[in-house]
Amino acid sequence: MSTERRVDPKGRVTLPKEIREQLGIEPGESVEITVDDGQVVIRHGRHHEGSFRSLRGCLTADTKREEAPEMDPLALKDDWTNGLPE
Repeated sequence: MSTERRVDPKGRVTLPKEIREQLGIEPGESVEITVDDGQVVIRHGRHHEGSFRSLRGCLTADTKREEAPEMDPLALKDDWTNGLPE
């Protein structure tokens, strides 16, 4: 789907209803806006949701601290901001 929209004086662009519905974007939800190879890319803010689901069950009430893997906070931040590696 492709459409053209005007940018208003405050720099805002309205996403067409059809696109919002297709992506499941509800009023008040966030979107991620990036520039990729000279193009503006808008993603639903829930694109990290799958990352959280993939972690379900990794830690349980029986997990001991020494069993949990040591994680580098900078690597976690990088994974969060850039998406998890495939």
